[in-house]
Amino acid sequence: MTNIIRPNFGGRTHETELSEAPDPHEEYQPLHVYGTAAGYLVALVQDARGPEGRCLKVVLGAASKNTIEAVAVMPATDEGRVDADMAAMAVLRALEIVERSSAPSSA
Repeated sequence: MTNIIRPNFGGRTHETELSEAPDPHEEYQPLHVYGTAAGYLVALVQDARGPEGRCLKVVLGAASKNTIEAVAVMPATDEGRVDADMAAMAVLRALEIVERSSAPSSA
C-alpha cells in the first residue's frame, strides 16, 4: 500500500511506488467515525480485501466527497483496535491544529 504512514515518513518518494487507485465501486461501512476537522473526516473501517487479510484501517477523506484513503493499517485484534484508536485520534488532532492555524485570526 502506498498510502500508509510508516516510520520513515519522508524517506521515500511516491514516484518509487506503484500507484494504487481505490476502486470507486467499493463501499465501506465505518466501524467508528472519530470526527471531522479541516474539512476531512477520520474514521475506522474493517477490510479483508487486501493481501494482508482482515485488518482495521484508519481512513481519511474530504468530508465533502465520497472517497477515502487509508493512513494506518492495524491487525483486526483488540490490540490493533487500541492502536487504531490512538492513530486516528492523533490524525484528528493534527487536523484540528491545521484548521485552527489556517483560520483567520480575530484581532
